[in-house]
Amino acid sequence: MKLADIDWGAWRPRDVATLLFVIRGGEALLMRKKRGLGAGKINAPGGRLEPGETALEAAVREVEEEVCVRPVGARARGELRFQFVDGYGLECHVFSADACEGEPTETEEAAPRWYPLHELPYGEMWADDAIWLPLMLAGVGFSGRFVFDGDAMLDHALELRDPAAALFEGLRALDIASATVEHPPVFTVEQARRHRVRHDGVHVKNLFVRNKKGAMWLVTAREDVPIDLKALGRHLGAGTLSFASYDRLRAHLGVEPGSVTPLAVLNDRAGAVTLVLDAPVAAADVVHCHPLRCDRTTALRGADLVRFAADSGHAPVLVDLAAV
Repeated sequence: MKLADIDWGAWRPRDVATLLFVIRGGEALLMRKKRGLGAGKINAPGGRLEPGETALEAAVREVEEEVCVRPVGARARGELRFQFVDGYGLECHVFSADACEGEPTETEEAAPRWYPLHELPYGEMWADDAIWLPLMLAGVGFSGRFVFDGDAMLDHALELRDPAAALFEGLRALDIASATVEHPPVFTVEQARRHRVRHDGVHVKNLFVRNKKGAMWLVTAREDVPIDLKALGRHLGAGTLSFASYDRLRAHLGVEPGSVTPLAVLNDRAGAVTLVLDAPVAAADVVHCHPLRCDRTTALRGADLVRFAADSGHAPVLVDLAAV
């Protein structure tokens, strides 16, 4: 059976279910399922909707029942449709949360464990997970269709909501040359170095910070330059700086944690964020940064980065951050 054998316009699932990934501190809360569909496999908590439940309500309930924690701030990330050759059809709504209340506890349904995001056990998960889950972690929205024969995936198709689409259109409109390479999702400078394809030019790191009054700064520095937030706050006349919340990051820059980049000022249409750019970055012949997703790295000239930021209304504040 192939996708083309199915009339997806008329397709209706037998069950509607959820998955919810709690992702915090560079780890994801997964579980080894003990019973039901997928018993023995590792996956995120989730299960079927009960009568009268929304998908979000079901996702939160299932996490509480299966691993004994309550997810905080859960939000939708994608949708999946599964057709099995035996006739079973399943629609799955995927969520993630940045935190949870309580400690994961083994139950009759599942044995939970935290896994590093860069070492997820795809070999012990459903075959489709390795296709869409890295994209979700990189900040890409998705809608997928899959055909399975038992555990074996026979066919699939994935539609993506790429956060970088508008970015590359903007670069082309300004006639800015860039080159992008693919790699696994990376969430730290150390991981980025491990998967680095190009070693020329300047590679950057980014901090999204705020002060007590709610003013926000996106700080882009050479990856090996230490940042003293107290000293930087004094230098900028901003007072005490602290890291802004993930909710602020998404609301103002439109990216996921791990995908922060100076190019994200494109999404700050209200002009609420000030870009602080390490002066040597602005002068570099080649600058490497994420294109709004952490499974790609884009190279462009420092001068073009400055021009792109200025065109979006975010002419950067240039600071030699090593001297602050």
